[in-house]
Amino acid sequence: MVGEEGSGKSVLGNAVVERLTDDGFLVAFVEPTTPKQMLLEIAQQFELPTEDIEGKNLTMDKLKKAIAQFLSENTAFIVLDDAQNCDMKFRIWLKQLRRKGVPMLVLATDPPRSDIFINIPRIELKPLPEKAIRQIMKAAAQERAIALTSADLSKLQERAGGNPMLAIRAIEEEYLGLDIEGADHRRYFDITPLLLVVGVIFVIMRFIGLGTNDQALYIFGGIAAAIFLGLSRLLYSLPQEERRIR
Repeated sequence: MVGEEGSGKSVLGNAVVERLTDDGFLVAFVEPTTPKQMLLEIAQQFELPTEDIEGKNLTMDKLKKAIAQFLSENTAFIVLDDAQNCDMKFRIWLKQLRRKGVPMLVLATDPPRSDIFINIPRIELKPLPEKAIRQIMKAAAQERAIALTSADLSKLQERAGGNPMLAIRAIEEEYLGLDIEGADHRRYFDITPLLLVVGVIFVIMRFIGLGTNDQALYIFGGIAAAIFLGLSRLLYSLPQEERRIR
């Protein structure tokens, strides 16, 4: 499952873990750390021994074999949060488990098109509707004893963009009296295709003027195309943050 930061992946992952546990399934929920530590967490949550008969800690290879054998003999789930931050070798090991039919839920932000992410169906977590975001913001405002009008909520809601974490943060910023412009969400209207169409129209006008000997149209098309090219270069030379169309 993929989604931007703060979209609710971790909350959903915890809900899945809770539901599976209530239904009597064994579930290991892990977050990114060192590969050895993640293997230890999985083994501990499955109540597998992490030491040999001599009391020595199992190596990574032995932990992998013990976990793989347990999963081949039992129905158990692995839920991995922020998988994009995990070591690639660990994700490749998960890929091997997935090929053996081990059920797992992998949560990630902008995952690469490789290893485990290729073997698991991709489900995109959509932004919350405006009504849900507004309810979250109202609840956050009530917790902080902030009186906000509908106009205030609408203005703050623009910064959230359907992201529940950003919605709560917008309320916290309002509570602290911070004057914030812009937003951190990535849902903006891309006008690049529209700009390309406008540029093509100006070029076509220039050629039409040339073909019909219409000097006025030819000059207008040339000037418009030059202005368009200059503005385009200026736009793309601006910092990334300034190029957002809100």
